[in-house]
Amino acid sequence: MLFERPRDRSSSAIIVHSSPSLIAEDQSEFKELVLSAGFRPVLELHNNRKFAEPKFFLGKGKVDEIKACLEQTKADLVVLEDSLSASQERNLERFLKRKVIDRKGLILDIFAKRARTHEGKLQVELAKLKHESTRLVGGWTHLDRQRRGYGNAAISGSGLGGVGETQLEADQRIIGSRIKRLSRQLDKIISQRRQNRRFRAKSGIKLIALVGYTNAGKSSLFNMLCDQSVFAKNQLFATLDTTIRRISLPFVGDSLLVDTVGFIHSLPPELVAAFKATLEELNNADLLIHVVDAHGSEKKQKIDDVNSILHDLNASEIPQLMVYNKRDLENKPYKTWRNGVGRVDKVLISSLNGLDKENLLNVIAERLSDKLVIRKFRFLPRQGKEKSDLYRFSSVLEEIFLDDGSCELVVKGDAKLLSRFADKSLGASKFL
Repeated sequence: MLFERPRDRSSSAIIVHSSPSLIAEDQSEFKELVLSAGFRPVLELHNNRKFAEPKFFLGKGKVDEIKACLEQTKADLVVLEDSLSASQERNLERFLKRKVIDRKGLILDIFAKRARTHEGKLQVELAKLKHESTRLVGGWTHLDRQRRGYGNAAISGSGLGGVGETQLEADQRIIGSRIKRLSRQLDKIISQRRQNRRFRAKSGIKLIALVGYTNAGKSSLFNMLCDQSVFAKNQLFATLDTTIRRISLPFVGDSLLVDTVGFIHSLPPELVAAFKATLEELNNADLLIHVVDAHGSEKKQKIDDVNSILHDLNASEIPQLMVYNKRDLENKPYKTWRNGVGRVDKVLISSLNGLDKENLLNVIAERLSDKLVIRKFRFLPRQGKEKSDLYRFSSVLEEIFLDDGSCELVVKGDAKLLSRFADKSLGASKFL
């Protein structure tokens, strides 16, 4: 393709915000996106037009202003907060003689830069190819005028397809073939994940998924709960690759915690489609931990944006635990809120404070347990596996060894989960 993103990540950029009526928080977020992509903002402008102009999206006066600013600042590209059609992007690039990137293309650039795993790179490449396929024609328009024919066609003047047309078709075939190949590879990953989910369903292991707006502190919370060192940084989309780790919950036992990609307002649909294999984990989660930046502004709008994306992913019906993070920035104490039926549905914590870990694990265990009961099980010496499994999936309150070599375990855990061990035990009785 002729038009490519600037390779020099220190490229200077002019930012064009969508409207001066937008709150400063939205404009600041878009500027953070530009910085996250590695570009250096040199000037910020505002689009005052209420309705999009078909040719440039921007009004002719604003386009002339941008061109004058480009000559004055020597900026390398223009970044628009609005989404452009393929033709509008091409028209602006021809007029301004600079690369033009809209919000969707900017987010795709950031994802391409941050993806680390093989799966993540496949997902981002697929999204970028689908996005760029509609913009391919602009790269070869200078060749479309060459209408030279071949053989008898040149003599007769009928004129076969020109060089530009042939090159464009070849590029379209290459991109189409690559998209099909990437889709097949991702389908295999989806199949493998589904097999893993079937195994987890049989084993009774609970799945908890972290969701939330980007830079809300999901990775920091993941590190705290799992005692891991996943990369976490105070920037947008610091981590993209899905990570799953085992955690031990009181009364529930071993469970899996998955850290998903952060959401943002107007997340490109190409990314949602490409990350289908990753985001499918949300549909099979037993609990969603919705992480919110308690210190940030526009919390309600960001919560609504996340819930909107969850609705599009058919995950809006899964139980949620709202975790308001970063209480340390305001020196607020740990706090919980209960709903009308007595369950904790909101928690105020700090992912950097290890003292909150045990409290949060107890809240998660409470939300995952439909009904906590105390039971007593008796196992023979040869039933070591069953005994070990019971330790994994419940909290053992007491272990008593009997004269015949068997042992009795008094445990507390989820009623549905413990019922699976009733047939494996020599006897089980419920304690009030």
